[in-house]
Amino acid sequence: MQLASGRPTLNLERSLDHDGHPLAIAAAEVAASGVPPWNWRETPGNGGETQSCCGRVISVKWGDYTRRIGIDGTPEAIKEAIRAAFRLRTKRAFWLEDEEQIIRSIDRDMPIGNYTLHLDEGMAIKVCLYDESDRIPVHTEEKIFYTEDDYRDFLARRAWTCLRDLDGYRNIDNMDDLRPGAIYRGVS
Repeated sequence: MQLASGRPTLNLERSLDHDGHPLAIAAAEVAASGVPPWNWRETPGNGGETQSCCGRVISVKWGDYTRRIGIDGTPEAIKEAIRAAFRLRTKRAFWLEDEEQIIRSIDRDMPIGNYTLHLDEGMAIKVCLYDESDRIPVHTEEKIFYTEDDYRDFLARRAWTCLRDLDGYRNIDNMDDLRPGAIYRGVS
């Protein structure tokens, strides 16, 4: 029996048990359907090179871990696959560097090969916290910002409008104006 589209209907009354194997499918049925009879994990042909996936795949190493990443999607999908593969749960920027130390854009046209994953180290500063009554420094806190949003959230949590150089009068309104290792204080 066939549908109007020309496709055969599924016969639920027909037994699929071939030679006592509930998941076995006869080779003639597979060949008739157009699906290759070899194992989906093997490469057809002489059996020389075995691949467990299809499409364009790169190898990405981060520390002791190496993952194979498919790059057939959009740049954003590839980045999300890399984040998921290495369990990166932050918005930290990252980039891929090939074996020739060339930093590559992440897209489906990038060359197939081996890459090293690099994470943004962020902007590390020190924030001097004061006792509100005497304006005496109480302690210094180290803080690392990875994104402008991180910087804005930090200021908002403390009800500060910006940071100021500890040894000057320059207000720091955005993360790009911060200097690594510098000491700042909050401005309300």
